[in-house]
Amino acid sequence: MNELFLYLIKGSEKLDGNKGLLLYGPVGTGKSTILKIVQLYDRYSNGKDETGYYLSGGFPIESATFISNQYTRKGVDGISKYDGLNGIALGIDEVGKEPRVKYFGSEMDIIQYILQSRYDNRRICKTFMTTNMQPEEFEPKYGEYIADRINEMFNVIEIKGKSRR
Repeated sequence: MNELFLYLIKGSEKLDGNKGLLLYGPVGTGKSTILKIVQLYDRYSNGKDETGYYLSGGFPIESATFISNQYTRKGVDGISKYDGLNGIALGIDEVGKEPRVKYFGSEMDIIQYILQSRYDNRRICKTFMTTNMQPEEFEPKYGEYIADRINEMFNVIEIKGKSRR
């Protein structure tokens, strides 16, 4: 946890501050809670304006299932805000649990598509993810292209322990 704090204040020698975080491990170990802490730190670390409101910061956290369902509802227009072109960081929770979805007969693996887009835009936006999958499970699920880029996009961190639920 100390390294994660150092990452947030840009003082880590082990975690690359130009990459996002991929938190993986068993259910109930606190991955989503850690992601929320990173989100809040990002928001509050930007300070306040003269009226006392926090300056811009923070990033959205959406579940992988929610993002996939946006495609079902609106097609590509429903997921375009997640592609990274806006330069905004994104937290994707519960990666690997999302269904394959269709929009008027066009089936797509949305998280694979989002990760590919965000990889292309990785220099202007960070991506943060939580998953119960092991890193070696990314290739069978999302393909060799995505699996090969995981270490380039993310600091991969295993969160160990028993369920705290």
